[in-house]
Amino acid sequence: MNTYTILKWEKLLLWLIPPILRKKTHVEWLDVLLTPLHSLYESILYKMQHTGQVIYLEKVLNEAFNISKNYNPNLSIGQKRQEGLIYIDESIKPSLQYLYLHKEYYNPDKSSDGTIVKGDLRIPMFEIFRNYEYENGDHKPVYLAHREDYTTISYANFRVFIPENLITNQTIVAETHRNSPDQQTQAINIISAEYHNLLNFYKLAGKSYQSYSYTSKNEIQK
Repeated sequence: MNTYTILKWEKLLLWLIPPILRKKTHVEWLDVLLTPLHSLYESILYKMQHTGQVIYLEKVLNEAFNISKNYNPNLSIGQKRQEGLIYIDESIKPSLQYLYLHKEYYNPDKSSDGTIVKGDLRIPMFEIFRNYEYENGDHKPVYLAHREDYTTISYANFRVFIPENLITNQTIVAETHRNSPDQQTQAINIISAEYHNLLNFYKLAGKSYQSYSYTSKNEIQK
């Protein structure tokens, strides 16, 4: 916070009171009357210093609901998750998956009979080629997005991930929708009006969000 925005209210009050009226009782009475203005000034100044950017939005959420943690904007998503911070990530939308024709695939090891030579084996060239980004350790099948996935389904612009302990201790009141008892991340429906009011105040107009709770690695180890 810039120093010129910090007001020393007690000193300012003394400066504004004529010397003849600077009595302890009078100063304390005026200080009580000045308290609402002081609170209003700090609240407005705080809002002016934060925007809808991700780092500011994460900072505001953690300072409001996760006060035991020190927010560091330089941490990666994995580090924020390990530290038990409220963080924001992009929304999940199905990626377009392209299927290529056999004649579009070039393989220098292809033989004249339409097979692929791998060592001493000749394998018929019947393959579906896709980007390597879809490969995963769970060996799950590749999902081919349909036109309806982009026309009839609405997706949130971003996702807010909240440590599960904040949901458990009712700091943020929410309804959980767990699909599997082994899942470390689950979709939740936030009931707390303060949470929605804060997000709607700072986020850009027209942006939508979804909320999820997660269990940090530190909590799992405990």
